[in-house]
Amino acid sequence: MMRKTFISSACAAVAMLAGCGNKTPACADAETVSLVKQIYQQQFDKQHNAMSEERQQRVQFTVKDTTVTLENITTDASNANTGKAICSAQLTTVFPEDAVKAEPQMEQYMRAIYEKQGAVLDGTKLRGQVTYTVQRTEDTGALRVALNGFMPFMGYFHDIAMDRYDRMLRAQAAAKKAADAQAPVAPSASQAEMEAESEGSPSDPVPAAIPTRAIQSPAQQPQAAVNKQSPVAPPTSTQTVAVPNLCSADETPVFACSTGKKRASLCMASSNQLAYRLAPLDAAPEMVYPANAAAASTVFKQGVYTGLNGQSMPFVSFDKGNYRYAVYGGTSTTQGILVEQNSKRIADLRCQADRLSELGMPKLQSLNLGQDTRPLQLP
Repeated sequence: MMRKTFISSACAAVAMLAGCGNKTPACADAETVSLVKQIYQQQFDKQHNAMSEERQQRVQFTVKDTTVTLENITTDASNANTGKAICSAQLTTVFPEDAVKAEPQMEQYMRAIYEKQGAVLDGTKLRGQVTYTVQRTEDTGALRVALNGFMPFMGYFHDIAMDRYDRMLRAQAAAKKAADAQAPVAPSASQAEMEAESEGSPSDPVPAAIPTRAIQSPAQQPQAAVNKQSPVAPPTSTQTVAVPNLCSADETPVFACSTGKKRASLCMASSNQLAYRLAPLDAAPEMVYPANAAAASTVFKQGVYTGLNGQSMPFVSFDKGNYRYAVYGGTSTTQGILVEQNSKRIADLRCQADRLSELGMPKLQSLNLGQDTRPLQLP
């Protein structure tokens, strides 16, 4: 009976297949190829099991539709005396069509990260360059394979799977919103009673409501007064409550959240200028950057951070003296505000509520921000 043994390290993953044999193994032997694929699967499962249950579910949605194979196998070197072969090959998988329809900005980010590491997406086919060695042990004749270079392929696969699931959720939310918009909204019983009681008598003006957020769209602005002939219409299901933010009336929030004691916002003006604001909850901003709006086109940069678990998060950053600030993450990932001093993390304010993020979305493409290739000093 044969027995498989797996050993992993930061640089390589190793597997041994016990059994009798003295034949010098080749790179493309069936047993060798099988061990290479098993090593990759074992490492993938290890990374997968370290994720949260939510992320596991999102990645598994694509895993079930794909199969990883080994192609373009070559023998780079072979030593007849030691029976050791050094091999090169490509891990490959083919995605469903809908999995590779990322937004142009996100596609650009992923390509910039992984192509230079040897993982390339060509249409629906993902390829990742790997190397491995194969030889038999001298004492038992067991087959030993050591695999290197598989992490870029694994990380690219993970990011494509996460993006696919996120797009599916957004599409479902948009479809539900469209369906709700077509459904008639019946007035509540209390509203019907109020209208019946006011029939035949003039109504007093309704005072304007004080908004609890810094800005409301024109459609959400309350009317100053309402007469009997024009009662206030109940809000429709399409009028969703906006995330509280620090943006002004002529700005659009592209990032906003509450960290518990603070509220942060990254706002985009109609002139496509960005501004970052930080304030205590329900108080005026204590930090506004840049102070001069004309400088906004040059101070902000964008980038992508890839964590130890292989997940990528977009971010927008700016430097202020020897401090670096970065807002990072998406609505389906961790969000926060990172502050560094001389490339050392001094604060990582994690978003806890009122979250919104459109970082990495097409909305920012028109700004042509410079690329920030420095890693984020996250825990």
